[in-house]
Amino acid sequence: MWKKVICIVVVFLFLYPTIQGYTHNSGDKKDIAVIIVPGLSFNEVPMLLNSDAYHQLWQDSAFGAMNVRPDGPYSYLNNMVTLSSGSKAVGVQGWNSFERGEKVNEQNVENWMLQTTGKVPETGLLHPEFHRLIEKNKETTHLAPVGKFGELLEEAEVIRRALGHSDTTEEQMRYGSLLTINHEGKSEGTIQQATKSSRDSAYGVEMDTEFLIHNLSTTVDDSHFTVIEWGDFYRLYEQKPHMVDEQFERQLEKQIIRLSQFVASVREEVGTVWLLSPIMHKEAYEQRQQLAPVFYWEEGFTGGYLTSETTRQDYLVSSLDFIPTILQSYHIPIDKNWAGKPMVRSDPGSTDKAAVLDEVNEMVLIFKSRAGVLSTYITSLVVALVGAAIFGWLGVKRRETWRRINRVILLSALMSPFWFLALSQAVAYLGITGFVITFITTSFVSGFIIERATKSPVIIVGWLTFLLITIDIIYGSPLMQRSFLGYDPIIGARYYGIGNEYVGVYLVAAFIMLTPFLKQTRNKVVATIVIAGMGLLLLVMLGKSTLGTNAGATLSAGIAICFLLIRLYQLKFTWKMIVLVIGAGVSMLSVLFLLQMTGEKTHIGAAFDRLLAGDFVYISNIIERKMAMNMKIFRHSNWTQLFVTSYLLVSIILWRRRLHLKDTEKQLFLQTGVVASFALLVLNDSGVVAGATSMFCVVSTHYYWLSLKKEGH
Repeated sequence: MWKKVICIVVVFLFLYPTIQGYTHNSGDKKDIAVIIVPGLSFNEVPMLLNSDAYHQLWQDSAFGAMNVRPDGPYSYLNNMVTLSSGSKAVGVQGWNSFERGEKVNEQNVENWMLQTTGKVPETGLLHPEFHRLIEKNKETTHLAPVGKFGELLEEAEVIRRALGHSDTTEEQMRYGSLLTINHEGKSEGTIQQATKSSRDSAYGVEMDTEFLIHNLSTTVDDSHFTVIEWGDFYRLYEQKPHMVDEQFERQLEKQIIRLSQFVASVREEVGTVWLLSPIMHKEAYEQRQQLAPVFYWEEGFTGGYLTSETTRQDYLVSSLDFIPTILQSYHIPIDKNWAGKPMVRSDPGSTDKAAVLDEVNEMVLIFKSRAGVLSTYITSLVVALVGAAIFGWLGVKRRETWRRINRVILLSALMSPFWFLALSQAVAYLGITGFVITFITTSFVSGFIIERATKSPVIIVGWLTFLLITIDIIYGSPLMQRSFLGYDPIIGARYYGIGNEYVGVYLVAAFIMLTPFLKQTRNKVVATIVIAGMGLLLLVMLGKSTLGTNAGATLSAGIAICFLLIRLYQLKFTWKMIVLVIGAGVSMLSVLFLLQMTGEKTHIGAAFDRLLAGDFVYISNIIERKMAMNMKIFRHSNWTQLFVTSYLLVSIILWRRRLHLKDTEKQLFLQTGVVASFALLVLNDSGVVAGATSMFCVVSTHYYWLSLKKEGH
């Protein structure tokens, strides 16, 4: 009896590690299917959501809008390289995936790879341009790590494969494997077998759903990451110019149903399913529908919306978030150097997608109208400045009525950023024309009332503007996110905090608020306390990771406040002063660093991490991108009109003594405003914009006070 017990125990101990290992692997098994649908846009989403037979399928998904902007121009290839590398990236001409025996440059792909690289992978898909793609992105300032994602999956023993293509008769489009290649450009996959002939489908080809589902259903123990390039929508829209309208509508409806059927089948085989469009079709792009739909299904969860810490906006994510999200799903550690953040499901259980569609429509409306609205607005500001300058140069004999009209115009212009922000949520209800009429009316009426009814109109404007921007920042910038004068989620340069358009306005409004205290030059202690308090408030509001999150603005505010204190005490620049200035600069950087210690890490916090790690290449790339952005804005943006005009006029003001004001507080305001504007110009990535708005406010305020002086007020 004891011999039997001992034998059983020995056998159990021998088998226990195997049993435990098997249980561990089974528990950790994770299958993810990613359906890439090039050509799908938000124009087709209502058709998917309203599909009678599959309505519940789409309602059960977590849904969002994805910014897919790459480093270069919009293209399927550039967008896919960006999506797959987790960083802004560009493609390389001639990139494609090939199966063995296919032709490239009129010869077998194996021979071409042997000639160009000296080696051919023994198995899997072939990527003859992989080395060129790597080199191309090493030349950019983003240094996209092409193949790193696939390498991490490989190290985690996740089987990667790419299926399908988007080929037409004119060109080959096989970009799905960009999501599965490792650092050597290797990936398993199938291209041609994933499609089948179909006489009435676009280009006579359609996706073979039976083949695809069979591949998904044959996974057993290992974790799999499968990318399916569903090219039917891309082919359909490529053939549309040659199609009869009725035939196109029939085929579109057919493809909507086929895609829904396929997703439903995939969900039965795979626990986690993603469907996203890396590029919208040309019609949607021209209509400015440049956000892409993304759907997500997870076993055991229903509904909800997608968001991330990258955007901090409901329903909105970035293509940079996709790689960290998948890594998190496989419990692979996420390197802090990834540009994006994992997506999260908000409001789980909610199946109504109307809120997302409404939000996207509002974003698109503002995006496609922004250029026209801002062009007219900027030109109007330039005209107002030139008119004010002409009145400023004229003698005191001119009629008082004209001077009052001039002052009302200047106050209206100074109030305009306030109304751009205050009315931002009304755009969806008023429409563009209604918004413009309301905006003009409120700006002029408020300018007139403040001029007539208050003793210190400019101070009132400064307080109103400063308070509104401060409140908006504290509540997460909901007004700025949808303002014509704010930042655009489709452009994607900034998603939260305070944008460069409002930074200049905010700083000058703060200095306007300080001018009454600068009158008390005899009691400099009070003035110093108020200035220091304002400086601290500005540093927190502009630099904190959960508030303004604008490094350039924070440093500019610190520089301007230090300059104001130096001028207040009329300190001379000595070696001691230079040491103090350097110390103040180091202190400002330290404060900015400390302000990043709370809340989720932002781009500023990431930059500090790289700097402290000695990654000076990353910092130099940031500086290079900022300089390039400023040059691009200066050459091509309407803001250049205002920038050149305001800087030219302030130069004339500083040069011509007759345009000077004798009041100490107004002299200090002008000097501090000019310094702040120059700092914003140098330290911000859109410095031309911040410099233009800040200098406009400085010059407008000065000309308003000059007009009062000429009347003897």
